[in-house]
Amino acid sequence: MQMTNPEQLTAAINNLVMSDDKKIELNRLLANKTRQYFRGQIQQQRDIDDNPYQARRERKVSFIYRGVRGKHGAKHRRRKLVLNTINNKNMLTGLSRALKTSISKEDFEVGVTGVLGRIGRQHNEGQTLSFTTRMRGFYNSKTNQWEGGIKVKGNYQMPKRTFIGWTPALERALLAIVAEQFTTSVES
Repeated sequence: MQMTNPEQLTAAINNLVMSDDKKIELNRLLANKTRQYFRGQIQQQRDIDDNPYQARRERKVSFIYRGVRGKHGAKHRRRKLVLNTINNKNMLTGLSRALKTSISKEDFEVGVTGVLGRIGRQHNEGQTLSFTTRMRGFYNSKTNQWEGGIKVKGNYQMPKRTFIGWTPALERALLAIVAEQFTTSVES
């Protein structure tokens, strides 16, 4: 039996003759297995087809030079190291904590929540993001805000990085759990 989407698995489970408690327990097992599968893919930095993500550009380390007055009024230059990122290869760090499951007797759901979840969904679907910037403005250090200039709206097409989705490997793992539960319920 070949399934093309999660709804077919849900329909197959609903056709089984089981009590409501058994269905909830089966959906809990399936949801946990699915969450573990997605979490492993995120930690390995691989998409659902087990391909590694496209490497990010190498970010440069920059230095900030500031004039500092010494003991006797002489101006010295002090150098401060600014790291833009420690390891720029970890795109989805922290996202696996945002994976949440929802379980009922009819179905189960695994998704991402919170701010990281919103960003993760934008990566997963490859959405276009809109943002505004100020052209020819200046940063007022007294008010800690950008002032002046012209507001310009920009768009950015997020590259698609699929980390949650239906795959044949996940399907086989879930069907094995359903078969195991079915055989144990038939035996008892």
